[in-house]
Amino acid sequence: MAVSAQYPGPVPPVRTEHPALAQQGRFGWALASALLVQAVLLLVFLHFANEVGPVLAKHKSVMKIHVIAPPPPKPIPKPPPPKPLPPPPPKVVTPPKPPPPPPPKPIPRPKPRPIVHPKPVPHVAAPPPPPPPPPQPQISAAQQADATELYAARVHAAVQDDLHVPEQVAMMHLRGITTLAITIAPSGALLGVSVARSSGAPPIDQAALAAVRATRFPPFTAKMPHHAVTFDLQVKLRGG
Repeated sequence: MAVSAQYPGPVPPVRTEHPALAQQGRFGWALASALLVQAVLLLVFLHFANEVGPVLAKHKSVMKIHVIAPPPPKPIPKPPPPKPLPPPPPKVVTPPKPPPPPPPKPIPRPKPRPIVHPKPVPHVAAPPPPPPPPPQPQISAAQQADATELYAARVHAAVQDDLHVPEQVAMMHLRGITTLAITIAPSGALLGVSVARSSGAPPIDQAALAAVRATRFPPFTAKMPHHAVTFDLQVKLRGG
């Protein structure tokens, strides 16, 4: 059987593109589509952010943060103590030999002392004892009273001579007699003085006492008693 081939007509030319140009075109469309999608998403995000933002600002969220302390460090094990060293062997100390004793010194013999014979002491006669004092004459009571009265007159004269009229008494023209009791020792020392009878004016009494204390009295005479004697002495004072 015979087969015949039929040709319907002329075949149109086939357009073939370069592979690199086709790839660049597809990349451009993809990039433009991605940019458009991003722009739409950005507009939607801004729209919802403006509406939801104030609501979120009113309700503040509180975030609790718990700080967890780090675990304690593991204790560092202490190094074992060093082993004690063995004690050193004791040193053997040999004591030094004592020095030999010195030879004994010879004992010196005592020299004989010369015998000294004591010189004879010449006999001196003791001086004779002093003669006893002559016996004092016996003094009668009348003689003692006369001697005491004479001594009191001397005391009164001495006090009147030492009497000083105070300025206050002189200005007030005071006058008076003060009786004093004075005690005098046999040596003439004043043992005490006091007012036996006041003149009535204290300045006159004080002036009389001051005059007695300022006077130096003579010692007792031989006919007076050998003990202290108290005298009553009248001191006269006149001012102005």
